[in-house]
Amino acid sequence: MALKTTVKVGSINNLSDARYCAGIGVDILGFCFESTHEKFIEPTTFLALSEWLSGVQYMAEFPTYSFQQIEKTLALYEKVQHIQSSNSQELTLLQTREESASFCLEADNYSSLGEIADELQAYQQKVTYFVLENSHGSAHLTVDDTLHLAEQYPILLGFGITPDNILSLVDNSAILGIALKGSNEIKPGYKDFDDLAEILEVLEVDETY
Repeated sequence: MALKTTVKVGSINNLSDARYCAGIGVDILGFCFESTHEKFIEPTTFLALSEWLSGVQYMAEFPTYSFQQIEKTLALYEKVQHIQSSNSQELTLLQTREESASFCLEADNYSSLGEIADELQAYQQKVTYFVLENSHGSAHLTVDDTLHLAEQYPILLGFGITPDNILSLVDNSAILGIALKGSNEIKPGYKDFDDLAEILEVLEVDETY
């Protein structure tokens, strides 16, 4: 299967999400490797999970870790192609590693759209993607703002995405793709995929000829 745009699904912490996303054609699966985070996934669990999957790339997500903590942590994991940090001060050092670097920006951490734009401009040479999120609905960043910024910067849109607007966002803007999030299992082996599936299934491309 294939999807119409680049899709990253992050915060994955169970095999159900991972297998569903890999099967439908998601490009990048993100896992949090910070030991105190609620979505933390241990090295042995990540390795076992990745052995069930193929055709996807893996992103290590670090919301708070310093570069030194990131380096120490990644020594415990394998198969990672991307690193996502939410700390701009670590991006220069992350360039010294072989994995590509991405910067996750939460709109609520900035006082204005101009401040967000300044961050993008300052770090655009250091990252593969900017993941823009607006978890708390900050007025400093709207979907339209993000689409405008995407004309200059490599952006994965991480908010304001619905099954009704996804095709318009992909077809009529310069965003490189979207960033969604996994959810916890209701019980081992049982998941409600409704929210995730409704968006991804709209993006499916018919590869039959």
